[in-house]
Amino acid sequence: MPQTIDIVRPADLTAEDTELWNGFVASRPELTGPYFDIRYVKAIGSKVPGAAVARIREDGQIIGYFAYQLRAGRMLPMGAPLTDYHGVVSPPGRHVCFNAILKAAGAKHLQFQGWVGPIEGPVQAASLQRRVALTPSGFDAWRETQNVRHHKFFKNVARCERNIVKDFGGFDFSWERVTPDLLDWVIGLKRDQYRRSGLHDIFGCGWTKDLLAGLAADDATDFGLRAGVLRHEGKFVAAEISLVNATSVHLWFPAYDPAYYRYTVGIVLTMQIIRHLAPLGYVAFDFGTGGEDYKSPMTANAGECLDGSLQYSPGLGSRMIDMTGALLPVSRPQFEAVRMSLRRRVNVIRSTEVSVAGWGRAMWALAQRGFKRLRAARA
Repeated sequence: MPQTIDIVRPADLTAEDTELWNGFVASRPELTGPYFDIRYVKAIGSKVPGAAVARIREDGQIIGYFAYQLRAGRMLPMGAPLTDYHGVVSPPGRHVCFNAILKAAGAKHLQFQGWVGPIEGPVQAASLQRRVALTPSGFDAWRETQNVRHHKFFKNVARCERNIVKDFGGFDFSWERVTPDLLDWVIGLKRDQYRRSGLHDIFGCGWTKDLLAGLAADDATDFGLRAGVLRHEGKFVAAEISLVNATSVHLWFPAYDPAYYRYTVGIVLTMQIIRHLAPLGYVAFDFGTGGEDYKSPMTANAGECLDGSLQYSPGLGSRMIDMTGALLPVSRPQFEAVRMSLRRRVNVIRSTEVSVAGWGRAMWALAQRGFKRLRAARA
């Protein structure tokens, strides 16, 4: 049956939309976590350039929603690249025609990283794993289970905790709302990290910081931004800004003072967050999908999500064109590593930069880094 699409502003979602959205999420266990909470869409909708919601109807009935942003004719999930998980919010088993959504939005491509649930159409995607620390039986049971599997890791964490006590008398831990001072401290350290690593500065565009500031200002008791913080003598040592709902914590932006690097304060802080929140009814601590070594010892695979794209091209079937992989003069393993890195970096730039000048500067910097990597790969 044909589906029709209404394009609405996030601020124009009605009480009926909220009730339907919440019901759809409740019927789909995989749509877990704060990114699928309609309050997230409403909170960030005014901060994200080009933000909109596709309201999907079939036979006159609303059967789904998809929150997105437009960038130069491409559709991306709303809030990308900050929004780590996304997908169509709809009842289980419901098929949604993405060609209709793309046509209604005036887009030719959908780009995503962290897609949860089914997606139909000419899709090219790689599988990612959601890495989550699950604590339904409490902190001690979780730690015991993970310690059996990764004893060396937890032994090293305990050693760092003892060294912190020995050298500093311990750090003060708190779980708190995100203040402007704390947000500025974390973002400043993240921007320093992007400069050192050569990664694109996702906060240089301005709207991404506004998005976090808007979430921090939300006064809901069971949703919004919170942070685990370590302090020494009143000064920040480490902080991890997280997005939370009633039972889930998405560990989002970690940062720490480089002076404390050898104490692995980032991991020590994460352990403190889980230790503090598990007794309060939080049962899932989501680390995202990245491949960082510290994630595996603390987490389990909590399901698949997808990294890829969909193209509005009915005549091309499943054929996809990826220009980032064209004519790179390196061997196949090197080609794949460079191609994937380049594609992800382009996607981050595409998601964040909304001005021609910002796009141009970012792409020029990316090209310079790319040529350096290619020369190193051929050496």
